[in-house]
Amino acid sequence: MLKTYIIDRLAIILFSLLSIGAAMFIAYLSIIESGAEPASENMIYIWVLPGVLLAAGFTADYMRQVSFLAFLKKLADQAPASNDIGRSLEARKPRTREQALWTKMINALGDQYAGKLSQYINKQKQHYTFTNQWIHHMKTPVSVISLMIQEGKNGTASSFQTFLEELEDENERFRHGLDMMLQTARLEEFAFDVKPETFDLTELVRSLINQEKRQFIKRRLFPKLHVPPNAVQVSSDQKWLSFVVEQILFNALKYSKQGGGDHITIRIETQGHETRLSVADDGIGIPAQDLPRIFDPFFTGENGRSMTQATGMGLYLAKEVCSQLGHKLDAQSKEGAGTVMTIVFSSDTLANVTAL
Repeated sequence: MLKTYIIDRLAIILFSLLSIGAAMFIAYLSIIESGAEPASENMIYIWVLPGVLLAAGFTADYMRQVSFLAFLKKLADQAPASNDIGRSLEARKPRTREQALWTKMINALGDQYAGKLSQYINKQKQHYTFTNQWIHHMKTPVSVISLMIQEGKNGTASSFQTFLEELEDENERFRHGLDMMLQTARLEEFAFDVKPETFDLTELVRSLINQEKRQFIKRRLFPKLHVPPNAVQVSSDQKWLSFVVEQILFNALKYSKQGGGDHITIRIETQGHETRLSVADDGIGIPAQDLPRIFDPFFTGENGRSMTQATGMGLYLAKEVCSQLGHKLDAQSKEGAGTVMTIVFSSDTLANVTAL
């Protein structure tokens, strides 16, 4: 430790000795100029006394810091096995402001690392849980398709048209599940997969309604689109935003009263610097105690428990995507009266997306 201490302060020691030598030389010149003969004992005294004081100062400083420095070296040797170096240094009580500053910085880095590690572990747990749930849910369409094939082979299947419709239903469940899994994986690298642009929101919504046309017809539900007369331009990523709107439409279709001829109302409104896209259904609604948690991962609530295909990830992913894109996603609902999901686009959305 002493060798390391001296090497770190070698420049200070050398400049101090040079300063003493310069002072002695000036004193020697002054004595010569006055006409006197400088005594060698006095010249040695001028050199030795500051040197002794300098050595005493460094010795006292070393004794003050040696315990902390020794502990620091021990931690450095054990760094791969230590989980909390910063806290250990803090408990040792830094002896100088410099040591306190380094300790504070190491603590901050440790906290940042621990936070990121915890976030990564939570994401891994979520991904693992969702994967298990997704595999479990996908077993149902696989089993149904296998049963349909077996019935077809045995000649006990219903009409060919009905067979195709049922097969299409199971394929739709596959498509939705695969899309959910894909978006979950892509969300990990969101910043590398986003393409901000300005586009017509009305056209995007119309295309998504047409995409779900078969589901509307099958469930005997009718979309009502209310839009301004002029094109509504928003700044976002079309692919990610399409995923969010699809999830909202899918939930509206799933939780509406099936076969009753109800409407799902899609409305686009502009209010000052904001644009709002809302999807309202007249379905079963969300219980008041569940509403604050509908955006939590894997939360299905009372409604989800009554539907075996619910994963509790759709609205969570929609909320996460909206947050990444700089949009707001809000929900209003009353049990038995329906639900309204609203996406809010602000004027600075494009700047938020570009900054990702």
